[in-house]
Amino acid sequence: MRFQWDWLRRALRVPYVPTLGPVHPDTLSPELFDDVVAASTTGQVLPFDKDRRWSPRKDQTALVAEIIHQPNCTIIPTLSRRDGGMVKTYYYGTTALDRPRLLAATRRWCAAYGARTGQLIWFDPATPAATSTSCTRLLLKVFGGDQSPHHPPPGPVRVLDSCPPAVRATFAEFAQHQHTSGFGFLHRRWRDGHVDGPILVTVADNRIVGAIGPLRTMPDRRGHPALLPQYFAVHTDHRGRGHGRALWRAATAWAEHHRAAYQLLQTQTGQASERLFLSEGLISLGFACSMPV
Repeated sequence: MRFQWDWLRRALRVPYVPTLGPVHPDTLSPELFDDVVAASTTGQVLPFDKDRRWSPRKDQTALVAEIIHQPNCTIIPTLSRRDGGMVKTYYYGTTALDRPRLLAATRRWCAAYGARTGQLIWFDPATPAATSTSCTRLLLKVFGGDQSPHHPPPGPVRVLDSCPPAVRATFAEFAQHQHTSGFGFLHRRWRDGHVDGPILVTVADNRIVGAIGPLRTMPDRRGHPALLPQYFAVHTDHRGRGHGRALWRAATAWAEHHRAAYQLLQTQTGQASERLFLSEGLISLGFACSMPV
């Protein structure tokens, strides 16, 4: 199928594309949605998909036969086979969200495609109602393109691989403490030599207490270099001491040196990372809300 831009343009209130996540507002087009559908028939990762850094195959793909594309709404369900399977139903519309109907549809697709769980996802350009089960803010950081010589990270920030062996060894403990932030996966990749860029850390008492990375750029669909999302966390016992801000600014300096044009991020509303990013001047692009099925 092919998407009609006049229909999509009215419904796309937040720049988010199924299977790709947040995208730069200037890249939004029906062709981008067409790319997602085409990739779903092959399972290949699109050249500008951030997941390409981890695997040549795409786990989450659109259920093309179930897509609903109408003048006032577009509904795109996707399927992931990981962890028993999950159907995510993405709703874009100019009409009020019909949650009971969409939740029921998601349950049907879960049953039809053998998925254990499901999720309904919709978008809001303004602060959503407090009744939303979960909400993340989409943010855009525009870099200035600094081409000055690259220096070591500022202040207390270090490159993980440059730390003494005894300090590097504490990354496993830090990753275990931050397992809900995905650092268990990142630690395994780093341990096995499968990360594609530097990981920056802060250290206190010879132990790693904060980390951000790996840092890498990738061209978007227009060919503009974007800094890919990173794993980013500070140990709960060391928050409020400037570790997060130091890590973020060091990552920004790396991106500037490597001529990244921008970065897109998602952060849970109400969390310290949201407050940090807003205080650092990132642009809010809207919200993605979700409800489990």
